[in-house]
Amino acid sequence: MPPSVPGSAASAAVPPSRADASFGATPDAAPDASPVDAGALRRWAGAALAVLGRHREEIDALNVFPIADSDTGTNMYLTFEAACRALDDRLAASGPAPSVPEALQALAHGALLGARGNSGVILSQLLRGAAGARYTGSAVDGAALAAGLAAGAESAYEAVARPAPGTILSVAAAAAQAASAAVVAIGELTAAPTQLTANDSLAYVAQATAAGAREALARTTDQLEVLRQAGVVDAGGLGLVVLLDTLAAYTGGLDPRGAYRQRRLAAAPAVERPPAPARTDPEFEVIYLVEATDSAIAELRRELDEFCERGGGDSLVVVGGDGLWRVHVHVDDAGVALEAGIAAGRPRDIQITHLASQAAPHAEPLPASAASGAPGASAAPILRPTRAVVAVAYGDGIAGLLESAGAHVLRAEPGRPPSAADFERAVAATRASEVVLLSNDAETTAVAAAVAERLSAGQPSMRVAAVPAKVTVQGIAALAVHEPSRRFDADVVAMTAAAGATRYGAIEVAATEAWTMAGVCRPGQVLGHVENDVALIEDDQAAAAEAVLERMLSAGGEMVTLVVGDGTEPGMPEAVTDRVRARHPVVDVVVYEGGQTGYPLLIGVE
Repeated sequence: MPPSVPGSAASAAVPPSRADASFGATPDAAPDASPVDAGALRRWAGAALAVLGRHREEIDALNVFPIADSDTGTNMYLTFEAACRALDDRLAASGPAPSVPEALQALAHGALLGARGNSGVILSQLLRGAAGARYTGSAVDGAALAAGLAAGAESAYEAVARPAPGTILSVAAAAAQAASAAVVAIGELTAAPTQLTANDSLAYVAQATAAGAREALARTTDQLEVLRQAGVVDAGGLGLVVLLDTLAAYTGGLDPRGAYRQRRLAAAPAVERPPAPARTDPEFEVIYLVEATDSAIAELRRELDEFCERGGGDSLVVVGGDGLWRVHVHVDDAGVALEAGIAAGRPRDIQITHLASQAAPHAEPLPASAASGAPGASAAPILRPTRAVVAVAYGDGIAGLLESAGAHVLRAEPGRPPSAADFERAVAATRASEVVLLSNDAETTAVAAAVAERLSAGQPSMRVAAVPAKVTVQGIAALAVHEPSRRFDADVVAMTAAAGATRYGAIEVAATEAWTMAGVCRPGQVLGHVENDVALIEDDQAAAAEAVLERMLSAGGEMVTLVVGDGTEPGMPEAVTDRVRARHPVVDVVVYEGGQTGYPLLIGVE
């Protein structure tokens, strides 16, 4: 693991005595006897979120139904990111570790609270249905997966007022059918007493499920006329395929890094679109959470369904339970949808998007204004014509360093990077009309990019961009060239170029005996990271840092940035600085006190 999260105590190496049973962590891994638990579920969810983030823009580009606003990938990513954060909170809570159904419930609850758009709302209900399935037996096996998928698909269909063929619902149903068929096949082909292990059964069913979902995805083009005209598959269906393919990978099947290149179907003939008719789509997308009883929600669903039936709207989806519900609908009169929520209970987290104005890609909901008349609604903040930089900081020293460079600091804890909601609050706090986001963490760059697109599309008077700074030293380099007097686009390009031109490394003290790319290390030895690899092992910090720098400077460089953290050996930064200046007299060296944990020294070479 590279030092992408300054301050993280996660080891870069894998102890040789521990086999990773997290759904078969690599395509080659054999999930032997270790049962699937909540931690394994979280590792799959983390991998799925990363793959979904990599293909977010591609999924956005497919989005032509129900509204061609190019936001399905972003909505699904932000929804699933909220789900993962909720599971992290559940795993970190005191008390016994959650069971797999309890972990699924945490995922589903987080997705419900963070659901964005039609696709995100349906995804949250798929998770909720899976969490509420009746599971038999003590192990999570293929039958348990099939039961969860069936319950999720059924629950999602029930939540949509008028399901259309050729959507994420079709893909979910086909995936569930494929899973059930695989369970039957296992029973027919495997005779007692030589039954498959729970993990083998899970792997078999997961692979069949992913295959069934992909086949169903290919059929969506012919099932929905708007997809056939565009020559694309359903965007939400592709998002679900990404999640299921990653699950198959984690049970020993497909590689989750595989491409999902489905933007245009190779066999689809070019279709010339007819002239666009006068606009008949509803004007507004309305989404909100509401605290209400089951009977009140039934009345809300009936009232909005009848309103849509009379031509007032479409795309009604109501998901949730246990007193908390998420309502999504496209309407011409946003007041009708909000009034129904007020009559049912206590609406909150209200998001209203004027669909007619979303000609630009990646449209996202606007905050509700005071004109909505809803309880608790407030006017959108007045933006100053200024530019701000929001930078993530791990540790007080790094926070002070970034603040001194003029950034608005978003503080994060080691091992807990900021969420989409954290970024949005930080952007709002700047009250600036132009904002640049520096994630300073490889795992958070996709979150920052999604938030930037969401906020830029949601408020025409606001521009937000994310610079892909993978580590703190890249963020420092970007801040060094930040110039508010430049045009916004030019400033973002300059900052991005500076971050990308900064190679990074670090040193880390091994906590246990472990396998690394450089061999086996012993506790107390120092690992030298170069970019994404453990490149060397030394017995002291100065030797490791000097060796890392020699490797990095062998490719050239004009400036070295050293960020000193906690646990640094006395005199080490000075010794390294002197060594660089002696061997590379034309290279400038800058040393900062960062105070980060986990990495005694972060290194940047520009």
